[in-house]
Amino acid sequence: MRIALVTRRFDPAGGGTERDLTITARLLVRAGHRITIHAAEIRATSDEWALRQVVAPRLGRALGLLWFARAAGAAARREGADLVLSFARIVDADILRSGGGAHSSYVRAARQWQTGPARFAMRLSPYHRVQMIVERAGFRSSRLRRAVAVSDLVRRDLMQTFALAPGKTITLYNGVELDRFTPTHDAAERASIRRDLGITDSRPAVMFVGNGFARKGLRFLIEAWPTVGSGARLIVVGTDQAAASYQRLVRRLGLDDRVSFLGRRTDVHRLMRGADAFALPSFFEPFGNVAMEAMASGVPVLSSAQSGVAEVVPPPMREFIVNDPANRAVLAARMNALIEGAPELRECARAAAAQFTWERHARELLAIVEAAADGQP
Repeated sequence: MRIALVTRRFDPAGGGTERDLTITARLLVRAGHRITIHAAEIRATSDEWALRQVVAPRLGRALGLLWFARAAGAAARREGADLVLSFARIVDADILRSGGGAHSSYVRAARQWQTGPARFAMRLSPYHRVQMIVERAGFRSSRLRRAVAVSDLVRRDLMQTFALAPGKTITLYNGVELDRFTPTHDAAERASIRRDLGITDSRPAVMFVGNGFARKGLRFLIEAWPTVGSGARLIVVGTDQAAASYQRLVRRLGLDDRVSFLGRRTDVHRLMRGADAFALPSFFEPFGNVAMEAMASGVPVLSSAQSGVAEVVPPPMREFIVNDPANRAVLAARMNALIEGAPELRECARAAAAQFTWERHARELLAIVEAAADGQP
């Protein structure tokens, strides 16, 4: 079958959505399908599949998004696509994959971490309004055969926001690279990694990984850190335009020797092996692949109830799911308990992640594609 994958940006070196697109393309090729990727922006060439740029007139950001949403699917079908699977918001996909839930839900959730001026600007932004218009048209399109959500959290949101039938809306969890994110049992390797993290003693190391610090609850985690015991060190990996303000907060709280900022790293899989625990107390997290990667590395996780990954943590780790990421006292108490119990939870964390292989993801994805192609309700 000829399948068109639609995305706003094709960039194999990009973030989570770009990675998921590439993995999906490879899984479908392996199953014998012919793949063409249609994108508004193409940042790399490919020997694996055909690339087509959907070039928009110079209309500005909001109108450019609207133009692409209407043009991409039509361009794919003119080229002979039997099925259009979109990772971007478009109006006429056969399968729409949602990695973030309804945009209107994101806009509402953003009030929890944005400043007043930022909230006001978002309300007035034509770009955000167009995103909501496009996704409503896409999820209510008569062409839509399946809506794919990265978690039950997202699935419930899509069904509620767009009145989608439960049978038409499917949760498909991402896989995890179990051979890349793996625990170490080599004491020398672990000691070497910890030295790279700036830890030369036995104090616990807690990792936070992600861009967009405000949404992921980093400020409240830092503010809770003075009451996190055992001299635990918080290692922050990732970038943010406001990173300097977080570093100033650390200095104001006198936490310079307990909180480190490593910036963007390409060796997160290695650094994980030196960590004792992982924290991702997000206000809005459709899934949270990095938390699953931490568990695959044998690192137990503190997450939030607003995170899709909370659905798949094993029962012994559910006490470390916080309902309110802004509650510093609860964050500190749960963090202390997690650090204390971490050694007994390492095998449990790895076993939970090991269920989510890319092979399992491939089987479920192909079943979704085949059902949509057959026109099954």
